[in-house]
Amino acid sequence: MAEELPLGGNLNDAVRVGDTVRRRAGPWTPAVHELLRFLEREGFPAPRARGMDGQGREILEYLNGEAHAGTPVPLPDSVFREDHMIGAARLLRRYHDLVARFAPSPGATWRLVGSSPYELICHNDWSPWNALFRNGQFALTLDWDLAGPGPRIWDVANASFCWVPLIAGASAIPEIRERARRLRVFCDAYGLEDRSDLIASLRARLIHVARFVEEQARLGDPGMRRLVALDRPREMFLTDVGYLDDHRERLERALR
Repeated sequence: MAEELPLGGNLNDAVRVGDTVRRRAGPWTPAVHELLRFLEREGFPAPRARGMDGQGREILEYLNGEAHAGTPVPLPDSVFREDHMIGAARLLRRYHDLVARFAPSPGATWRLVGSSPYELICHNDWSPWNALFRNGQFALTLDWDLAGPGPRIWDVANASFCWVPLIAGASAIPEIRERARRLRVFCDAYGLEDRSDLIASLRARLIHVARFVEEQARLGDPGMRRLVALDRPREMFLTDVGYLDDHRERLERALR
């Protein structure tokens, strides 16, 4: 076998082997690969599933480009350029409109299941730290292992949280006035018509995901244990939710 080159990442010990990526698999992997094969047939830009290797790891196509995991090295501010954010919002809308036609196999197991209604399969981590850039432009989103059923607004809310960003402690775009403006730009680029529940949905999602991370860490998931070690669930529970509560009126006013 070709040499294994570590690729980093927050949740999976991914390595490059030739023109493939090998990552830890789980009960969710068959469903995710079924989704990725659907996207491949439809010509959507995403990693291509290539089965499993002899060590029980999933095999994905290696995609050339520039990526930033965000941990332990912080994301460069250039990642948050407005044209990148707009490109991410537009591609997310394209994905949602496409995946609405995807019918998973009965009994499919997903790693992260959102709140009802289960309108489509959300990506669940559409973020700058999962973005691939080519020639200085946003190209596509990686890391589909958290994909799972949920409401469309759930995915939009999380993507805006990551790309605007609305993360309380993020150094990028620190002023709330500019963040509120960018939130509107993101929703405009996505084409989100009903924005009345966006902030409430984001608040609920942060709490849901914080509990999910803690539960999975208790069950022994190594990636989630890393997030707990970084104190990310507490930050989501207290800091990020508190930030939304403090600025909710301004953010919702920007969306009207």
